[in-house]
This record gives sequence, C-alpha cells and structure tokens, in this order.
Amino acid sequence: MIKLTIDGLPIEVEEGATLLEAATKLDIHIPTLCYHPDQNVKANCRICLVEMEGNKLLVP
Repeated sequence: MIKLTIDGLPIEVEEGATLLEAATKLDIHIPTLCYHPDQNVKANCRICLVEMEGNKLLVP
C-alpha cells in the first residue's frame, strides 16, 4: 500500500494506482476528457493537470 495526502486528506492506495483513482476514492473530482479505465491513454488532453508538492510543473 502507498500512503499519500491529497488536499490535506490522507489515503492509502494499492501500488500502481493513479492519482486520479486516489482522488476519486476521497470524493475529489479531477476533470478529465481522455481518461477511461479500460484505455491506455495517458493524460493526452492535459485537462487533469494538478499541482504536486515538490514539482515546479503541473503533473497529470
């Protein structure tokens, strides 16, 4: 299990889970256009960019 914090809320997720999946478990909505759990598309539309502590750039 991986421990992380999103908007001050702690959560544990399985290794390999996406940030989008973790946020959804916390009822945090991150808008997306290209994400679908059955597809291999990786943030092509860039709608889901979020701020990540320690990174200078937004990340999908």
